[in-house]
Formats: sequence, structure tokens, C-alpha cells
Amino acid sequence: MDKKTLIDLFERRDKKRKRILYELYFDLITSRLSARYIAEMICKDMGHADMVSAADIKFCRFQFKGKVASAALRPGFRSKPVSASPLQPEPDSQSPGSTAFWADPDTMRTQENIIVESKFSKK
Repeated sequence: MDKKTLIDLFERRDKKRKRILYELYFDLITSRLSARYIAEMICKDMGHADMVSAADIKFCRFQFKGKVASAALRPGFRSKPVSASPLQPEPDSQSPGSTAFWADPDTMRTQENIIVESKFSKK
């Protein structure tokens, strides 16, 4: 969408004119400036006096609050490509118990089973 289309939509009093206004001037409308000042700035930019009112800005802020402008108008962020081979953590040669040992209590003798400390046992 461009400004010429927006002007045409406002002249026709089209239903979608405020949505297009919000998408074109997203950064300005979502700023902390007053609605009257933003309306004046947009009117100057479009070259038509009193086309956009402060009420239109307030409407856009209320109706489209929390919604992001369409992806076609907003610059997208590219993510880094995923490498083919994920990095495997290298075992630390200095720590003696780097490999975990899991015991099966069903195969252990009773005496060994008593000695094994469980994660549920009180310390």
C-alpha cells in the first residue's frame, strides 16, 4: 500500500482505511506522541489538510493495540542457518566421573541395593 491508495480510501470513506493508515504509519501511531500531533504530521505527509483526525489515531491505537503491522510492510529478521552437524559437548578429561552409571536394582544383590543412594532418599 502507498499514500496515494490511502488518500483514495479516505476520500471514499472505505471501511479498511484506518487499518491501512495503521499499517503505513505504524511507528508513528505507536509512539508516545499526542494523537493530535500525529494526525497533523500524517496530514502534512499526505498533503491533505484535516484528512486524518486525532480520533482516527485514537481509534487505531485502541483497535489495533498489540497487533503487529503486516509482515510485508515490516522488515523481517533472518535467523542464522542451522548447521548440518550439531556440536557435541566434549567429555572433560579432568573430571573422573564424567560418564554416568545407572544401576538396575532388580539385578543387584540385596546388600548392594541397600547401599545405593536414591534421589528420593533423605540426606
